[in-house]
Amino acid sequence: MEEKNLFFKKNNIFCEEQHGYTIVEILLVTLLIGLTFSVSLPLFGTVINKARQKEATLIVNSVLKAVKANYALEAFLPTKIKPLKKFAIFHKCISEEVAIKGSKVCNSNTIAKADVNDSYFYSPSGNYKVEMKTTGISNSDIIFQVRAIPNGVSYQDKGSSVTGCFNPIGGISNIKEYSFLNVGEKEFMSCFTALQINKAEEARKAEIARKAEEARKAEIARKAEEARKAEEARKAEEARKAEIARKAEEARKAEELKPKCIYWNPRSSKTDPKDCWGWGN
Repeated sequence: MEEKNLFFKKNNIFCEEQHGYTIVEILLVTLLIGLTFSVSLPLFGTVINKARQKEATLIVNSVLKAVKANYALEAFLPTKIKPLKKFAIFHKCISEEVAIKGSKVCNSNTIAKADVNDSYFYSPSGNYKVEMKTTGISNSDIIFQVRAIPNGVSYQDKGSSVTGCFNPIGGISNIKEYSFLNVGEKEFMSCFTALQINKAEEARKAEIARKAEEARKAEIARKAEEARKAEEARKAEEARKAEIARKAEEARKAEELKPKCIYWNPRSSKTDPKDCWGWGN
């Protein structure tokens, strides 16, 4: 009876010592880890891109607010930082290599206030280049435009731009944040109204028509001048021929009035007047 119990105990011990995972379980876990990384890494990149873009959005928004405040006070759209310093303080990265290396060369020691004559500057982080300008489609219709584009070799094709504009007509201002699916440098935004665009198109067509009319009149004047010169040349040629004919006629008449030899020495060459024995008309 004791031997039987010992036998069963040995079997139990043998069963308890079995442990580990099968190949299928290991492959399944590896697959789940790979799927987790493949899903999380792009999302992580998107979160980082969005966080960096917020800096650009804040700068563009501050610039537009300062521009609107300046326009309300001065009725003037600036292209440099100086008029905006009354309403906001802008900082920039002043590293000499920021345009190429971007955020890698920007830190707390490379941050300074934007200069009064700056029409563009690099964000304190170095991730963005902020540019400002004005655009007009007529003498009275002018808008202010600003954009923050990704900067640095490692980020310029991966970051998302931010653009904005201000139209004094109606006080319209817009900001556009590009998504992580639409990365890289983007053009300045336009915020002209449909009425302004139509007005500018009509003015453009009128200007084209005016220039075409001027060109037509200039062509008519050119042809008239060419015809006048041709007529003058024709008359001058006729006068020249008439003068030649008159002189020829005078020479003929003078020749006719000269006495003629009517009897030459038969042995002469009849060319020397001394050989003429008789003259007459």
